[in-house]
Amino acid sequence: MTATFTLTAEPITAEAFAPYGRLLAPEGPRDAGREGYDIWIKPFAAESVARLQVVRYHARPFVVGMIERHLHVTEARLPLAGAPAAIIVVAPPDLAAPAPRDLRAFRLDGTGAIFHRSTWHAIDAYPVSGAHADFLFLSEEATVNELFVTPGIAPKRTEVIDLAGGGVQIIIDAGP
Repeated sequence: MTATFTLTAEPITAEAFAPYGRLLAPEGPRDAGREGYDIWIKPFAAESVARLQVVRYHARPFVVGMIERHLHVTEARLPLAGAPAAIIVVAPPDLAAPAPRDLRAFRLDGTGAIFHRSTWHAIDAYPVSGAHADFLFLSEEATVNELFVTPGIAPKRTEVIDLAGGGVQIIIDAGP
C-alpha cells in the first residue's frame, strides 16, 4: 500500500528558506566591494576539493522518489541564464529521517540556493516547463565520486532515503 502526500511549491524567499540554507542572491548589506563593485559572501564548506559542475535536470513527473543529505559539504544550485523555473524539495538538516510533513517544495525562478550541511533534499530538481533546466552546481569531489564513481558501494558521506521503496509517494503541486 502506498501513502501519497502532496507538496505545494512555494516561491523561495530568504526567510522561508533559512532553515535549509541561503539564497544565492544579493541580500542585506554587501560584505565587501568598492565603487561600482559589490560583494555578498556566501558560506560554502567542503572537506575535500570543491567541484563545480553544470547539471542538466530533465523534465520528469513531479514525484519525489528519493531524498538525500550530504554530511561533509554544503551544496549550491544556481539556474543558468535562460533556464526555466525549477522546483527543489528540502527538509531540515537536524532530522534523522524526515517525515513527508517535514518536506517543503520551493520554486527557483532565477534564484539559486546553497543548502546548509546535512540538509535533506530531493536528488533531482524539477523543471516547471521545457525539456530541461541547466544549473551551476557546487559540491565536493569526495562526495560526488562516492556517488558516481563507485555507485555500488554504500556511501559514507551521504545518507539516502528511498521514499518510493518505503511505500511513500510525494507529489509536487507546481502551482500556476
